Amino acid sequence: MKLTNQEQKSGVESNFFGFRNVIFPILSLVALGIVFLAAISNLDLEIKLIIFFSAVVFYLLFFIALAVLQKKTKVTAISSKKPEEFFNREVESQLLALEDAGKFFGASLRTADMFRLSSSRVREIVPHSSSVLLLVDEFDANLKIIGASGMNSREMLAVGQVAPKGLAGICANLRKIKRDEKLTLEKSILPYDVLKYLETAVAVPLFENGDKVFAVLMLYGRHMEEFDDNAINILEAVGERVAPLILNALAFERNLFNALTDTLTSLPNERAFFLILENQIAESQRKREERPLSLLSIDISDFNELNQQYGHATGDKILAFTADIIKRQLRKMDFLARSGNDEFLAVLPTANENTTLEIIERLERTFQTAPFEISEGKKQFLKLNIGAAIVFKHGDTAAELLQNARLKKITAKAGHEAKIIWFPKEFIN
Repeated sequence: MKLTNQEQKSGVESNFFGFRNVIFPILSLVALGIVFLAAISNLDLEIKLIIFFSAVVFYLLFFIALAVLQKKTKVTAISSKKPEEFFNREVESQLLALEDAGKFFGASLRTADMFRLSSSRVREIVPHSSSVLLLVDEFDANLKIIGASGMNSREMLAVGQVAPKGLAGICANLRKIKRDEKLTLEKSILPYDVLKYLETAVAVPLFENGDKVFAVLMLYGRHMEEFDDNAINILEAVGERVAPLILNALAFERNLFNALTDTLTSLPNERAFFLILENQIAESQRKREERPLSLLSIDISDFNELNQQYGHATGDKILAFTADIIKRQLRKMDFLARSGNDEFLAVLPTANENTTLEIIERLERTFQTAPFEISEGKKQFLKLNIGAAIVFKHGDTAAELLQNARLKKITAKAGHEAKIIWFPKEFIN
């Protein structure tokens, strides 16, 4: 009858331990007997010492040989195991936990959070030191790093994107798991600090609809033997379970982006604006003296007339042009959103009255020198109506601040642009 691999392994190990259990006591008795006989004999002291030390040396050599034989026996037993045998109950339960994570969280986690969750589960199944998730760009040959966990993860994220000639690119191209045992490929595209202390890597393709590679999961290890054939076999099953988790997270982010984004200008919409404004008001309340906060309400003077005169297509281009100019004139910390029609709303964290006036003046100067090109040879200078409000001075809530800023904007439309009028909160109430 043909023995299974597990039975063969057990036989090899039992033969070795049986041999050790028989020989060890026999040799021990023989050595002790020789030493005892030499001690009670009439031989010279020098000869007795030679016999004693010879027995000690022989005993040490025997134990060294025994240790080497034991190590080879274990290696032989492990190498005889087929890859599928690694799918034991523990691995199967961990793979099932990955599937359960997808069912439990569904499409309710962002990609970075879902990656952290799944990478911790993958580490339990296939031990590794670092993991990276790269998104395949349909229009760009490079792969974008959207998640990193473990050793050197900060350095990994700082890279941003990697060239297709690296391990991930080759994996996506060939659509199968690839290894880089000595990081030969990775060292050609990644800086030293990213690969510091790492010695090997494996890339796992993640498929969408069974055939299209949309992302690559990279695992890095500190030892070259970390990803053997058995680990590769398991990683194929891991990739099948991780792919839907990442796809769900990407879909969730797209839906969230669409829910909070104005499609025409690609700016955040009014819903996103209120989320940010409420958060900034809370921050100003927490640090009242240190965190001033201003709000701007902006629209385009005579926009309806321009829309009727040149058509809605041109009107849409005017809105996109205006959004781009305003955004470039604001500070990096400022938040710009489109409310509706031609109104734009800006949150200016840490901006007091003087800073707010400087920003308004900069916007007005820019639009006086940057005309919108309606058609070849025909340009139109746009004029903005701007209203401003400062937290606590002109309102304590988002609604009060926005109402105040819009009243100022109405004043600007009435022909009082030369003055910035700060309505007191009592007037608004």
